[in-house]
Amino acid sequence: MAEWVRLGSRMFLLLLLFGWTTAGTGEAAEKVQGILTVQDVLTLPNHPVRIEAQLGGKAPGGSFLWGGVGLHLSIDGKPVATAKTNDSGHASFDYLAKMRGTYTIAVSVDDAASVAADHSDATLCVWERRRPIILVELAALIQPGASASTGTTADSSLQPLSDAADELSRLTQYYYNVVYVTGGEQPPAEIAAIGNVRRWLASHKFPPGFVAPASEALGATLETFKQAGWATMKTGIVRTRSSAETLLQHRFEVVVVPELPKGEMPRKAKAAKEWKDVRKKL
Repeated sequence: MAEWVRLGSRMFLLLLLFGWTTAGTGEAAEKVQGILTVQDVLTLPNHPVRIEAQLGGKAPGGSFLWGGVGLHLSIDGKPVATAKTNDSGHASFDYLAKMRGTYTIAVSVDDAASVAADHSDATLCVWERRRPIILVELAALIQPGASASTGTTADSSLQPLSDAADELSRLTQYYYNVVYVTGGEQPPAEIAAIGNVRRWLASHKFPPGFVAPASEALGATLETFKQAGWATMKTGIVRTRSSAETLLQHRFEVVVVPELPKGEMPRKAKAAKEWKDVRKKL
């Protein structure tokens, strides 16, 4: 009789352990989907920089955030650091950028976390202050009326203006660093998210650069760079009149491409019919 009791106890423990294992596996398979975002970062060689990441999500009743989730940072594919999100879903990584150049930031959620999210890429721009910066409005790169009716990725039907990528690459190869801005209008829905802006630019072979947040007004972007000591940002390539006027107020040299209709061009701005004419105006 005692032997049967011992055997029954062992079977109970095995069943209990099996139940825990199955429950744990089920939980791992039913991770909540989150949204991970990272902003581009600009710094000087041999200067420490802080890389910021945000983990959140969407729910029927609104948005929500996650705390205590492990995140991993890589620079150009090499693991660099780990951090955990705070109660607001925010995490930061400190990094020392030693060499001048443009690097790919990648942040991902730890595999053991209860949250699943696609990894998020951004750009780390390590620039020297003496090199000029050219500001480019996103609308000046996209063909008018090319917005896709469906889709939210870089594979949409949005097409760049002819020669825009080649000409901008020539400008940035030996002389300018480039900052991309939304400018005087919101970007098309297909690339409204900052990550989609980066993917669209890369897919059409535009040179890498700093992508300013779409939520930030052009004047605010200029003020941010000014306060950070980037005094070499004095040239802009735009499409809209409002952006041209904003830059002219900040004493920029401004080229509008394609040129605006007669009577809409700001007086001191230069007009270029197409991107092949832009370098002649600078």
